[in-house]
Amino acid sequence: MNSEWESQLKNVRSSKGLTLEQCSDITKIPISFLIALENRDFSSLPAKIYSEFHIKKYFSFLNINPSECLQEYKSSISELNFDEKDEDKKQEKNEYFSFLINSPYLVPSIFILSVFSLMLVINLQETENFYDEKEFSNATEIETKKEEVSLESQKENFSSENLLTLTLEENNNVLEKPLKIEPDRIKIVVSEESWIIIEEENDKNLIYELMQNEEREVLGYRPLIFKIGNPEATKIFINNKIINISRVSKKDANYSYFEIK
Repeated sequence: MNSEWESQLKNVRSSKGLTLEQCSDITKIPISFLIALENRDFSSLPAKIYSEFHIKKYFSFLNINPSECLQEYKSSISELNFDEKDEDKKQEKNEYFSFLINSPYLVPSIFILSVFSLMLVINLQETENFYDEKEFSNATEIETKKEEVSLESQKENFSSENLLTLTLEENNNVLEKPLKIEPDRIKIVVSEESWIIIEEENDKNLIYELMQNEEREVLGYRPLIFKIGNPEATKIFINNKIINISRVSKKDANYSYFEIK
């Protein structure tokens, strides 16, 4: 059954006299993406962030509100992810039982190993108790000898303690403060329209928005993760040095994903 947005998408494109090939050439969105979108085949679309960016861009090109399509897309993706996780759990369970069936000697071997380990622990405990008693006896003898130390030895110990204290004080005076790590200065320049995401470690977002003919500067600490929706219209500078993102751009999908450490 066609959704309302799906019918509207096809009708508006037809009313403008545009083919999917022409729409792809104008918007720079892969034609495979447009075909899947008009057929409501969300499972064939790329990663979530790039799909949302292309959906917004295509609907904006046809002057249609994308909210209904985006809501249905997010709901569909959530169901697909849940089904995949459920299927993975079933597969793991089947593989586990298959392994047990094909290994009839596994359970007896585990039982024998457990009994052997228990006996080993008991023997180790008895050995440890024996050495504890021996060490206690030796410690008593050592304490008796310590009581017979001469006054001269005590003076030497006192002198050594003073020398140690002085050395520690001198070391404390030369301790240096740790170096402060400076953040990177990141500059984004967008000449047309591009969905920009920049993340620090622990998924902290520095930029997460659709930029149009503008530039932004932010400060961030490495490692930095970049997700660029339209790399051909985007320039990235880090500490005033331009970053070449053309070699990591997927031209057929018109997006880039890379990390700077």
